[in-house]
Order: sequence, then structure tokens, then C-alpha cells
Amino acid sequence: VSLPDPVSGRHYEIYISLPSDYADNPGKAYPLLVLADGGRAFPNLSCDVRTLSLNGAIGEEPVVVGLSYAAGEDLEDSRRRDYTPVAQGSSSRVYGGAAAYQTYLRTVVLRYVDSHYRTDPGRRLFWGHSYGGLLGAHILLTEPGLFQTYLIGSPSFWFADGAINRFEDAYAKQNKRLDATVLLYVGGLETSRYDPARKGNTRDMVAGMQTFASRLLKRGYSGLELRSTIIKGKDHRSSVRPGFAWALREALAPLSAANQ
Repeated sequence: VSLPDPVSGRHYEIYISLPSDYADNPGKAYPLLVLADGGRAFPNLSCDVRTLSLNGAIGEEPVVVGLSYAAGEDLEDSRRRDYTPVAQGSSSRVYGGAAAYQTYLRTVVLRYVDSHYRTDPGRRLFWGHSYGGLLGAHILLTEPGLFQTYLIGSPSFWFADGAINRFEDAYAKQNKRLDATVLLYVGGLETSRYDPARKGNTRDMVAGMQTFASRLLKRGYSGLELRSTIIKGKDHRSSVRPGFAWALREALAPLSAANQ
């Protein structure tokens, strides 16, 4: 489905996967799972959702919506702009469009999905990995009620000297509550080490995730439920699917498992 952004004029598409029992339950409203980086992640992760549902690992299969990149743009340029919270440096690369993209997500994508599909606005989940995880954290700290559950994988919290922590500081000054379930994961191999391909050291994504989790927990926000895990033996790419599966199982656990 093509859903242009009326503000920027950019053209985006969304990809939609309906639950296997959707047609059989015309009176039922379903959870909504929104995937950042849908242009790459949607095919595999929407299949993983279906498998987890068929295996009984999750209690209810959600409507899945994948967010694409701007049409006619390099995907890295599109996500670099749309998923980062602040401008950075003086290079030709554009950063810092997360707030504008978040407005598009709220006013165009979610409005369209809620009006065309039987989704429950009180059961929205957001998943993002890397820059997508950074976007998820930005939404969490600026408009937490947009989603109820945030699945944040290998987040780029190093971006702009840890700019996301400044958003958390600003949120904490104004709020004592943070009504959200936050599920954080990272690959165990995502530590700082020399990478010959990059001719330099990689970011320590493990420490970044742990520091962010500690910040939120130390605030003592009421309403916050936070869990995190390290996916052993996985790097930035190979942690995507096992991390996603862990987070979705935590988020949509069958009632019998949730009550144990």
C-alpha cells in the first residue's frame, strides 16, 4: 500500500500481513506489530511471526505492518535520516528526521491501518533494530503512548555521542511515569573489537544497551516493565531473528505462560 507523507512529499509503502485466522473472526480486533526497516526485515520476520503463532509460542498472532524506505532513495540514506533523533556533523549525509517521521507514522500510517484493518489501538507493538531500535527509543521517550510495547534490538545508542540519553534526561525531568513494556536485546558479539573490514573498532553495543536499561531502571518510573537479554554467539546481523523471536515471545506470551 502506498502512503505518501503529505508534509515532506516523500512516497513510502507499507507491507501488511494479516493473522491466519483474521477472515474467520470478523468481530475480533488484533494486536498491531509495526516493523521498522520493513523493506528488508518484513519478509523474514512476518514469516517468523506466523511460525511462532503456529507453534504456540505467542498467544495471539498480530497484524504485522512493515515500514518501507522513501521511494527513489538509497535505503541507507532514507533510514539514516528518518530513524535518527538529531542532526549530526557537516557531511552531506542527512540525519535527525526521527521527529518528522514519527509524525508521519502517527498521522498517516497508524491512522490508515486502524481505519482499514481490525487492530486494537491499545495493543500496539513497535520493533526496530540498529537505527530502527534508536527510532523506537526516541518514540518511547517523546511519545510513549503511541505504542504499548517496544521491541528494541541492537540499538544504535552510540549515535551522536549518546544523544538518546539526553532525550531520557528531558523525559525524566517532566515525568515520573513511563507506561510501556520495553524489551531490549543485543548480540553477545557486539562488543568493541577491531574489525579488519572497517579498518577500525566496532561499537560496544552490549554496553550501550546495558547502560540505557540501567538508566531507565534507576529512574524508578512507575508503569515501566523492562526486560533485556544478550543473544549469545550472535553479531549485529545474526542477532536480528533470534532477538526478535525472544522479544515477541516475551511481549505476546500465551496467557498460560504469562500467568506462571
